[in-house]
Amino acid sequence: MAPLARLAHALPGRKRIKIDEKRGDEAYFATVKEALADCPGVLAVEANGLTGSVVVHHIADDLPIWHHAAAKGLFHLGEKNSHAPPAAPLVAAKITANREAPVRNLKRTSRVGANWRPIIFMGLVGIGIAQVIEGKIAVPALTAFWYALNVLPIAHDYTNVERNLWGTEAEGRL
Repeated sequence: MAPLARLAHALPGRKRIKIDEKRGDEAYFATVKEALADCPGVLAVEANGLTGSVVVHHIADDLPIWHHAAAKGLFHLGEKNSHAPPAAPLVAAKITANREAPVRNLKRTSRVGANWRPIIFMGLVGIGIAQVIEGKIAVPALTAFWYALNVLPIAHDYTNVERNLWGTEAEGRL
């Protein structure tokens, strides 16, 4: 009896069938490839014994192709197995849930209100200090210090800057 095949994927002019019973049998898939290539309306056939799949590129209706395969004793297309097995949606749901977990964690972290400005400020100050140590004072060090100063939100509020630099009596001068 011919092995049972299932339609794994279908596009107009291209069908992928899986023959799980014969997975790993390279000789069988070479025979399937040659026999289906002789079928009228078939443009090309790709067979992979490792995955147990056959891709048929065709211009004819697919029903005569499946009848041709059954007449040659290659395989018969099962109606119940024409789609993915029922366990596939459960596996897909688990994969999707695991894929979305980092996104949920990131959203949860961002809701807490993580403030990266002090870390960026300290990093830029560190780069500026490293540039000063290397003797590159003019452009790289001053640029790093300037960026560090602009990263702090307090730097954009000039009254706070003056208040912090000169104390509370500066409020009367503003």
